[in-house]
Amino acid sequence: MADNREMLLGALEFIENNIAGNITVDDVAEHLYVSVSGLQKTFKYVFHTSVKEYIIRRRFSCAAQDLVQSQDNVLDIALKYGYSSHESFTRGFKKVWGITPVEFRKHRHFTGHTPKLAPPEINESEDVFMSGIRYSIDQLYDVLQERKNNAYVCADLVGLMHINDTYGRKAGDAAILEIMKRLEEACGENDLLLRIGGDEFVVFTTTEDIAYANAIIDKAFKKNGETINVEGAQIPVSIHGGAFSSPKKDYHVNVDEVFSMLKDNIDTIHKQ
Repeated sequence: MADNREMLLGALEFIENNIAGNITVDDVAEHLYVSVSGLQKTFKYVFHTSVKEYIIRRRFSCAAQDLVQSQDNVLDIALKYGYSSHESFTRGFKKVWGITPVEFRKHRHFTGHTPKLAPPEINESEDVFMSGIRYSIDQLYDVLQERKNNAYVCADLVGLMHINDTYGRKAGDAAILEIMKRLEEACGENDLLLRIGGDEFVVFTTTEDIAYANAIIDKAFKKNGETINVEGAQIPVSIHGGAFSSPKKDYHVNVDEVFSMLKDNIDTIHKQ
């Protein structure tokens, strides 16, 4: 089990370090000296997505960040991420984000569709991988430290499993995109929206005022039940959520503890 964890850790690091290149599943397996089938089977089992799909989604998350944070034109960004034309890049981008790169640059600022996956945890007593997708927030240490006493929002999508089972994974992906959009629209310009799990999100605000955080989730709640159209099916989309106050104490942020706290908050929301 530990060997498989090291393989997955190596795969995630290799993908991250080469995301701007035109890497393939074969490249990842060759770098790790493992079989393609073994890599794909373990990756799919643990992360519930294929290596290829993760590379694509991660690449377009990074490309979205470039669209928002740089003045590079779309073709230059397309070439950076291994696409030979504006058209092919736009087709791929729209499959992930639901809108074109030009539209995204005009209207959106949240780019964390697919953050870097965190290495899986192992239940040592049973020697099995622990369930649940976890995205890495390690790179946000400084931001978390700066906002550690601020109010924040935890939220997730209602009934993702039902949507996937009834309408298919494409519909589930579209519902997650819709939740991202609603939360982004509810946030202030300087609030930090993060995806921390498959359908789980957190908003770190810039204030200790819990009323401000409540206003964010209330605004998102107003769209509960509104539908999205996926291949002719009208699918209602709703969000669970709640506002929380951070503990008022002088401490240094431990990312694992922050992640555990956020997960506990989401569990609390489900019990309400």
